[in-house]
Formats: sequence, structure tokens, C-alpha cells
Amino acid sequence: MNEAVFDYVTGVVIDKLEGGYFHPDMRTNNPSKFGAYHRSGETMFGLDRHAGHGLYYSTPRKTDDVLANLKYIYNGSYQYKTEDAKEFWTTIDKANARKNWNWLYKGGDLYSKLKKLAGGILLPQYNYLANKYLSEKSREIVESDPRILFHFIYACWNGSGWFKKFADKFNSAVASGTTDKDKLLDVAIKSRTQSGNSLIAQGGKKISAFIYDFKVPSNLQSGIQGGTSSNALKNGLLLGILFVAGWVLWRKYKNKPI
Repeated sequence: MNEAVFDYVTGVVIDKLEGGYFHPDMRTNNPSKFGAYHRSGETMFGLDRHAGHGLYYSTPRKTDDVLANLKYIYNGSYQYKTEDAKEFWTTIDKANARKNWNWLYKGGDLYSKLKKLAGGILLPQYNYLANKYLSEKSREIVESDPRILFHFIYACWNGSGWFKKFADKFNSAVASGTTDKDKLLDVAIKSRTQSGNSLIAQGGKKISAFIYDFKVPSNLQSGIQGGTSSNALKNGLLLGILFVAGWVLWRKYKNKPI
């Protein structure tokens, strides 16, 4: 998976579908307003520091209680899994977001940095889930179409269970002989809107409003499989060199000047 393409699509997911900051202290201080967030940990761009523990930390979570877990998060009990995860959350901590940031705040001057770090956190998760649940042919198609790729990158936010359900639907369509990408995009969107889960269906409706025209910038097109990759350019150059060499040898064989 091309990292630049992944970062771009992740950024669009955050811009269009994910919210800003939340901290459990907000619920403690205002339970009537934030009562629905009783299971949410500290969250930024939909990345929950408690529920998504395994994305950020290599050491196991010490408690399932959201509030009790804050002590272990802030006293350094957990070892970060990647440098991106470490920088993402320590950047938020250094800004003293717990005290200074309002609900849904997106980081101000830190927004672009945090958005890129979020992509760095999710890329290994996407690769893991795609390797596990998408067939080889399905994954090739997914990563050759930014619209379908968007669907599966967003599935990383939905969780491994939903990723598998979406992948099963997609794999089945591909295995049955469907290779038209517009039709496969319809399969992907319907797997959300007809999921039977109101939140997943709502997300599917939001995606369907823009996904059919979604593209990555032209300078990233080479990062989409099937585009003009660096290997393709190298192969083309090699063929050109071989052609010229052959022509030179032929001219010499004919005793003609070059």
C-alpha cells in the first residue's frame, strides 16, 4: 500500500467523517451533555485511546474501566507500539488538551501534523486487515481504485469485525466474476447502507454522497496500483535501451554508418 496515497485518503476520511477531540473529563463534568459517551476514552479524529488501545500500545491494557485507565495512560504504564502512535498522543498531551481543548476541537495549528500521524497509526492496521480478510484479487482491485480504497480505509475505524464483513461481501462479488469497479463500488456501499446497523448505514449514506466522484490528486496517481509506477518507468527505459542497442548492432552488421 502506497503511504502517500494512504495518508491522503485517511486525511479525507478525517475531514469528511470524523470529529475532533473528546476527553472523559467532559462527561464527568457535564454528564447530561455527554452521557452518550460513557464508553468513550480520550478521542481524536475517531481514534479512541482506551477502546483502540492495541493500535497505540504494545503492552496490554490494565483495566476495562475508562476512567480508571486514565491513571495508567498518564503515568507512563504503557509502551507505545510505533513512533507515529507515540508522537500522536504525546503531541496531544504536550498541548495539555485534557485541560485546554474543547469538545470537537481539531487541534488548530497541530491539525495537519496530527492528521498525518493518524495515517501512520492506521496504515499497519489496514495492511494487517487487508492481508487477513481480502483475497489477493480483491486487494489488487481495492488498491487500484481510490473510491473502493476509501471504503476499506474507513473500515479500519469501524473495527476488524466490520472490515471482515465488508471484505466477505467484496470477495464474494469478485469470486463470482464481478470485476467492473463501478459495480464493486456499489457492492461496497450497499454492504454499509444495508448492514442492519444504524451507525454503519448512516456512514454509508454520507460516503455515497461524494464517493462516486472521489479521486486522489494527479501527483499521487502513480501510487495507485495500475498507474505509472516507478517500476513501470524503469521497465520502459530498459526496453528503450535494448531497442537502441539492437539497432546499433544491426547497423554494424550491415556495415552501415551509425
